[in-house]
Amino acid sequence: MHSRKDLKQLTARIPQSERKRAQRILQILREKLPIRPDEFSSVLVARQSHDPFRVLTVTILSQSCTDIAALQAYRILDERIGVNPDKLRQANTRAIARAIRVAGLHHQKAKALKRLGQIIAEQHSGSLEAMLRDPVDEARSRLQELPKVGPKTADVLLGIWARPTISVDTHVDRVSKRLGLSPKKAGYEEVRKALMGIFERNQYSSVPMLFMAHGRRFCKAHRPLCPICPVEQLCPYPHKN
Repeated sequence: MHSRKDLKQLTARIPQSERKRAQRILQILREKLPIRPDEFSSVLVARQSHDPFRVLTVTILSQSCTDIAALQAYRILDERIGVNPDKLRQANTRAIARAIRVAGLHHQKAKALKRLGQIIAEQHSGSLEAMLRDPVDEARSRLQELPKVGPKTADVLLGIWARPTISVDTHVDRVSKRLGLSPKKAGYEEVRKALMGIFERNQYSSVPMLFMAHGRRFCKAHRPLCPICPVEQLCPYPHKN
């Protein structure tokens, strides 16, 4: 559901006033929360390597841990073993686990990374490039067949490679619901499609980063800093509390 026609259908029922509010929110967040690549492990690795496999690796490492820890684990893994399909498929699982220990869940992630290396090396000629060029729905589905790759991880990778999708982590989910940009009880797919419907396609890559930064600095899970929030006047959340 990602052709230009389908994306237009996502926006059809959204009032113009809501679209304007969403654009104003994004504009303010851009001004107040300048994005630093080192805050986002996947973005930093993409800029440094331009290698989808490396980006996928650090995104898997970032699951259930901070970006700082994920980057540390990624760098240790690269130094000790190497972050490429051949090196990982040949490596001992315990050696991978020791290298990525700082990222947590290291035994699970080690098994997944070794299996990932095997699949990409043996079934995809050692590269994710061809898969990323598939129609976005097909690429998204195929990515989710890989070890430790769910919807969010697939969307992170696709978004970095400028495919039309928006990744939704816990910060993006919370911020979008508090701002009234997605239904309060929506699941992952509903939130993703709501955001894709209200924002422009050329904004898809920046929305997750800005919402994540906002969630980390102001719209915190337990004690949101509503009185000093830069978009407080555009947000229905504080006025209900």
